[in-house]
Amino acid sequence: MSISPGQTCLQRSLLLVAGLLGLVAFLLQYGFPPRPSTLSWSTWLSGVAVLLFVVEMILTAFWLRPWHLFLRRRWLGLVLIVLLLGEVLVVRFGGKGWLAPFLQTFSIRSVTQAYVVLAQFYILGNILLHLPELNVGWAHLKVRPGLAFLGAFALLITGGTGLLLLPRAVPVDQPLSFLEALFTSTSAVCVTGLVVRDTATGFTTFGQAILLVLIQLGGLSIMSLAATLALLLGRGIGIREAHLLRQLFQVPFLTETGRVLRFIVLFTLTAEVVGMALLYVGLSDFVMDPRQRLFQSLFHAVSAFCNAGFSTFSNSLVPMAQRPLVVGTISGLLILGGLGFAVMINLVSYVRGLATRSRSLPGHRLIVQTRLVLTLTILLLLGGTAILALLEWEGAFSGHSLGDKVSLAFFQSATTRTAGFSTIDLTLLSVPSLFLMILLMFIGGGSGSTAGGVKLSTIAIMWANLRAIGKGLPQARLWNREISPTALRRSVLVLAGGLVFAALGIFLLLITEGRPLELTAFEAISALGTVGLSLGLTPELSAPGRVVVIILMFVGRLGPLTLAYGLVPGTRERRVRLPQARILVG
Repeated sequence: MSISPGQTCLQRSLLLVAGLLGLVAFLLQYGFPPRPSTLSWSTWLSGVAVLLFVVEMILTAFWLRPWHLFLRRRWLGLVLIVLLLGEVLVVRFGGKGWLAPFLQTFSIRSVTQAYVVLAQFYILGNILLHLPELNVGWAHLKVRPGLAFLGAFALLITGGTGLLLLPRAVPVDQPLSFLEALFTSTSAVCVTGLVVRDTATGFTTFGQAILLVLIQLGGLSIMSLAATLALLLGRGIGIREAHLLRQLFQVPFLTETGRVLRFIVLFTLTAEVVGMALLYVGLSDFVMDPRQRLFQSLFHAVSAFCNAGFSTFSNSLVPMAQRPLVVGTISGLLILGGLGFAVMINLVSYVRGLATRSRSLPGHRLIVQTRLVLTLTILLLLGGTAILALLEWEGAFSGHSLGDKVSLAFFQSATTRTAGFSTIDLTLLSVPSLFLMILLMFIGGGSGSTAGGVKLSTIAIMWANLRAIGKGLPQARLWNREISPTALRRSVLVLAGGLVFAALGIFLLLITEGRPLELTAFEAISALGTVGLSLGLTPELSAPGRVVVIILMFVGRLGPLTLAYGLVPGTRERRVRLPQARILVG
């Protein structure tokens, strides 16, 4: 027996109220200074939220038939209830329970505090379990994919701003203004890395944890995480939701969306966990506290793979320049994150084909997208390394050994196109080096990746088109494949849009800040390319300048193509052909 519309409405209302009450309780507990009244309210709201979640579970059990369907959809919730009820009983009767080490970490000693933490675990777990249902409801709205992405990112930025404004997110003597919170939230969600205050000293561990969550959600999109959770729970995703995610990750076929989503999340988690483990070892003699070292390793692993460039060290990775394991791990993560998930899927299939000797299968061949991204990535990495080394050999790199000079040049070449970390003071670089970095920041990484810029495929298609014009060919070609007119038009739109927004951003910042052109251009392109490198101008920006940079980061993360699809209503193609106009060109 299926659930009726009225029952579904009641079910979602209970979930919504319970989720809101639970989130308020969580924020009261961790976002505000600890006071008896705050703890009392948090305890009461958590209890009501848990009660509503349990009531919703019981009603669903009565309404949904057959039983195996209920168990299939809610098995994880039932397991969560059993575990937490057992934990509550153990704590209530004086035992330590399996959460005791975690509770002691947060200085939780009383049974009342333990009840609050356990209830909040249950609440957050249920919110995650029901997120796919809310995401499906969002996806079924008749909203264009571009507008849906705009709304999702704007909502995430707004929520992040509110969280960063919580008193316990920043030190007591360093209050955060609304514009600073909005700037930081936008930078984290858009995986940029530009900051108006030092991440290491301007935020508490709670505030840094908020940034970590915003970076992860912004890098992979909250919509994709919700849909993946639905797939892992066996609930599936709808056609319209699959279409939205297909547009987000450049999936060629609608039927492949589920497989691609599973790969994206599992590959991301694997890369970040491996990176975290390597960084934990590399920071062993730099961060002595094991818990702090674990958090810092996780923060930098996520920030590197998502190409965010945020660091919990005051001067980025400059102190890590002499640590090959740390620099190498960060380099590997940011390069992987900048390739694009479509490329990674194809590479995995290709490697499997080599192992099983079945390269004749279509999925086990390197597609043009993969060849394009790998070729340009290698060329830009090696070319950028060589040019930076030549320009700064006796300049910013002087005084370093041969190996260190090559390492500094390689890391800066890699991070400039995507991530925004630095292992050297950028103000020491010469103007030609800064100009080269501006070009690399504008180009960016692979399509469908966490990197920014106009993307490698755009540059490749435009070069192929110029080559075709020069040779008198009817169509542009890459690797013996013709480029479709649609791909060419999109590339023109992305490149032209990037140039227009870059020019406008530089022009407006010159007006608002009155600083030298090279300094202003560097900050503007860094924001538009969601890179995050800075020559020191960003922390000194005026209020209008910060607004300009916020817009540049938002545009750079979504891209001119998504903005065009989201803001401009679709039009039907005319069947009547109009007379051609003769216009002089050149």
